Amino acid sequence: MERNYFVKGLGLLVAVLFFVLAVLSWTGTFQSALLFGHSAMHNYKHTILYAVLGVLALLWVRFQGNDATPSR
Repeated sequence: MERNYFVKGLGLLVAVLFFVLAVLSWTGTFQSALLFGHSAMHNYKHTILYAVLGVLALLWVRFQGNDATPSR
């Protein structure tokens, strides 16, 4: 059961990180394209990507089993 809580906590941490990156990318504060040498033109593709990854991380947390409930 302890491992399950660790994985859920890790998933929540990853989800929060991606949502923060999505907000920072949306406002233009964080431009990941500059890290890879691309143009500095602001676009919303990275914002959408970070938001989708955050939702997927939350789904990952949701589908981690709960050891307190018996399986059917």
